[in-house]
Amino acid sequence: MSSAFQPLGFSLPGKVADLEKRAKAALSLTEQVRASLPEEQQSHLLSASYRESTLSVTMDSAAWCPQVRYAADSLLESLKANGGPEFAKLKVRVGRRGA
Repeated sequence: MSSAFQPLGFSLPGKVADLEKRAKAALSLTEQVRASLPEEQQSHLLSASYRESTLSVTMDSAAWCPQVRYAADSLLESLKANGGPEFAKLKVRVGRRGA
């Protein structure tokens, strides 16, 4: 009689590898977006992610959000021109730096 339960570590290596791959992709996208922003905004970018055709960027202060939104077309074109992914929309939000 076989058991329905599997050892905890049975599927763990695959899940860890998948998680590592997704984390590296998120860091890569954040760096691509940072390189596409004007120099004065680069240090204020906390992260970038996407869902479907929408790029979401998180800035460290609400003061930077309107500037990034205003230059949305330029940012999206710059990403595309530099070999990055193509997005149809940009969503900008405020976050805070980790401790």
